[in-house]
Amino acid sequence: MGFDEVHKMDITGDGVDETVGVRRNGDGSVEYHVDVDGDGTADLLAVDTDGDGVIDHVLIDHDGDGKYDTAAVDADGDGELDAVAEK
Repeated sequence: MGFDEVHKMDITGDGVDETVGVRRNGDGSVEYHVDVDGDGTADLLAVDTDGDGVIDHVLIDHDGDGKYDTAAVDADGDGELDAVAEK
């Protein structure tokens, strides 16, 4: 699965650029796949479900096993992630 764009930027604020793959989907949603630890696999997936520029939910793989363990959701659409679930 390829990306429409790939960027290098410091997502975590630690002074080191992470790789961000951007995928624009046919339904208008945009996915941001972020490789935080530089192993070539996304550790964070942020999704803008309606393409309005506001992230609607984020999935995070804290332990690097390739499976997302935490989900954060903007349930009311105000631009603030307000619900978190962890496995």
